[in-house]
Amino acid sequence: MSFYTPPGAHFILGGGLTYGGDTLTTAVYTDGTTKDIKAGSLVQLGMGMLWQASENPIALQLTANYHFDGASGSNGSITFKRYPLEGLVYYTRVERMRFGLGARYVLSPRYEDKVGVPFTVNFDNTVGVVGEFGYAMTPVLWMNFRVVSEKYQHANLSFSGNHAGINFIYRFE
Repeated sequence: MSFYTPPGAHFILGGGLTYGGDTLTTAVYTDGTTKDIKAGSLVQLGMGMLWQASENPIALQLTANYHFDGASGSNGSITFKRYPLEGLVYYTRVERMRFGLGARYVLSPRYEDKVGVPFTVNFDNTVGVVGEFGYAMTPVLWMNFRVVSEKYQHANLSFSGNHAGINFIYRFE
């Protein structure tokens, strides 16, 4: 069984967990427990295309994603959501492994607080850098360890969105 990706274009779906970034706020529940809402956490879901070169050990991946962190309770919810577009170039010479580097353009980063008096903070779109190490669990399912460096700005406020995470990419045949 070969774990090399066949040459050509392939549709992909992905999802994973991330952790990191500055704390934007802390949700406090009625039982006294808390949850930090971070600028680099929690769930990222996406879809896109992977193109594997036929002559070179290079693959290109483009994805559109939804990345969010949040907390909700009986009195409302708090969320930080954004829409990253990612482009990565992978080195794919080693079977079952790939090493990637790329950029991420984050659209519409938004903090919404719907507890008490609702308010929204729209951050500026931003550009980040992505590094990944991937391991093929099956010929069509990859597990990637990733790190991202990015910063969110609003007026004179600045928050680090730097994070690490693990995601899974399913490649359709």
